[in-house]
Amino acid sequence: MHKLARLPRTAPTPRSPRPHLSATHLVRGAVAADVADIHQLVARHAESGVLLPRSEADIAAAIDDYIVVTDGHGRVQACAALQEYSPSLGEVSSVVVAPEAQGTGLGSIAVRGVEGMARRRGIDELFALTLADGFFSSLGYERCAIARYPEKLARYEQLARRGIAIVPKSCYRKLTSWS
Repeated sequence: MHKLARLPRTAPTPRSPRPHLSATHLVRGAVAADVADIHQLVARHAESGVLLPRSEADIAAAIDDYIVVTDGHGRVQACAALQEYSPSLGEVSSVVVAPEAQGTGLGSIAVRGVEGMARRRGIDELFALTLADGFFSSLGYERCAIARYPEKLARYEQLARRGIAIVPKSCYRKLTSWS
């Protein structure tokens, strides 16, 4: 019988300089107490046109459509929302990560939370408009033409009539496999 040679111990892998998720992050449906934090995140990006503006009243009225990711102290670090256009179509919107938490995967987790919400609601197709093309591609979304979503184009026209500048973005879609 041959003895098995002992393999030398390898040195521990150095830690990545990129922060990672810890067990202290919580993904949950947003509640009324989150409205101000969500508004602060969204407003920061709405000023530049990256996101459509939303007032605190708009967010409060749709609070059941928001997902938040909080840190161990309960601070909202990321959010995303599901905007329903029909019983089978929804938009992943208002995806924002706090500056200090960017690059940690919280945006992906927030989008996955919205996908879970869509699944529970029976939505068959999701779409998103973005300037971060690689982000949605990495989550399994495929690029498509915004013309596919006349509901969104109509909303853009309505906002433009109110004087809100619309920044051109790429459109991505994902057909859900849970239907």
